[in-house]
Amino acid sequence: MKIALCQTSVFWEETERNLNNNQRTIDFLFDKNPEIDIVVFPEFFSTGFSINNKAIAETMEGISVQWLRKISKDYSVAIMASVPISENGRYYNRAFFVTPDNEWHYDKRHLFSYGGEDKLFSQGRNRVIVKYKGWNILLQICYDLRFPVWARNTGLAYDLAINIANWPSSRDNVINPLVRARAIENLCYYAFVNRNGSDPQNTYSPIGFISDYKGNELVPVLMDSNHVWSLYDLNHSDLSKFRETFRVWEDGDKFVIKNDE
Repeated sequence: MKIALCQTSVFWEETERNLNNNQRTIDFLFDKNPEIDIVVFPEFFSTGFSINNKAIAETMEGISVQWLRKISKDYSVAIMASVPISENGRYYNRAFFVTPDNEWHYDKRHLFSYGGEDKLFSQGRNRVIVKYKGWNILLQICYDLRFPVWARNTGLAYDLAINIANWPSSRDNVINPLVRARAIENLCYYAFVNRNGSDPQNTYSPIGFISDYKGNELVPVLMDSNHVWSLYDLNHSDLSKFRETFRVWEDGDKFVIKNDE
């Protein structure tokens, strides 16, 4: 499984400008390596982490959503990013995982109340695990990283978790240990993608990496010299062999995460 992580800069509330910039990143990526399975962009990849402006929210047929669908079809690739969505009078921080033939949505569970995200956005109720090319993939957004119960891999339900973020540089020292812990305790690969640049409230470091199931940070097979993107190759067979030989997951606490009704 080849997965590209894109730590792009995001221009504040400039959707079209961001999509044009992301298009350039996509074109450059596929020029370097056309055999990519998944491309991952950060949380609120086309607007920045604007949590007070309802005007930037889109419908399910909005410009950012349509762009994701078009890229997926044009390049025959799965693509993930989050978009502020307005639906039935509520607002959601919604992650999209789009393939040429299917589409999944995950509404962020853990809203960043410390920054006021919960004042506008509604909390997601359900975990989402995507089935794609023989992999089971858990979708997460930013602050979810701090809550291990929400990532609990009961019954080895997923093989890879992907977390897309707008994580401020003032607190980015915790990212690496948290990602490695989630990967180790859940016997999975864990990918984390943060944005770059700044907004009116924070600055951001272009952190993008994948931890394997032993807590080792993977080495990219290809990387942009400006740290805009990095490409990784994941091995499902190696993961399965490790799970079989080190069956620690069988001794886990017997509880089940239930989606809200």
